[in-house]
Amino acid sequence: MNSTQKLGWFFLLVFLLGTVTFAYVGSVFVFGRIPPRPFSQIVVGSVGLGGFMLLGLSILVLIRRQSRAEPEADERDKAIMAKAAAISFAGSWLLLAAVVLILGITLGQTGTIPVYLLTVILLAVAMATMLIYGVTILVQYGRTGKGALE
Repeated sequence: MNSTQKLGWFFLLVFLLGTVTFAYVGSVFVFGRIPPRPFSQIVVGSVGLGGFMLLGLSILVLIRRQSRAEPEADERDKAIMAKAAAISFAGSWLLLAAVVLILGITLGQTGTIPVYLLTVILLAVAMATMLIYGVTILVQYGRTGKGALE
């Protein structure tokens, strides 16, 4: 597994951790308070701490090369990353256009939404963009077969 594939897995891991954190914070907003049982807070805190430890471990694995003779990235890796960036950029614009269209249809032209929802929407689009980028990298490596036997 080369550094570009590790980068794809890193983006998927960050997306997963972001989704878990986003869901927990969203549940606090929806229910209006932190869950009353201390055991659930301990479990959530332990899962969050374990997730951040995995994130740190994945960063260390991402930075470390297997061999000093191994190049960091070749032309093929750079082309795969460029295609993935273009696809995730287009996907983020499509998501933003869909959000604007949905808000326009549901709320009408004179409707308003709270400002914190705009932050939530932009965070969700950013997380979806990371997911698209990571999946696109891994799909391209899966289709070309490079690194499949490593």
